[in-house]
Amino acid sequence: MLNIEIVQTSCGMAVPLFDYQGERELLRDWAEKKGEEGIRAYWAEKNQVTLDGKPTGVLCKPT
Repeated sequence: MLNIEIVQTSCGMAVPLFDYQGERELLRDWAEKKGEEGIRAYWAEKNQVTLDGKPTGVLCKPT
């Protein structure tokens, strides 16, 4: 038996259009606006643990 507690879905920001016409620009534009430091801050806030609380290993140290 399987008990499902939570399901995560993708926002689809980087998913190509159904009939391939090119790459979506939304995710790229978002990242460019954030800049490298903004991306690192986002990672620090949003990407440190999995849904079940395990560490992701995403490092937020400057390169």
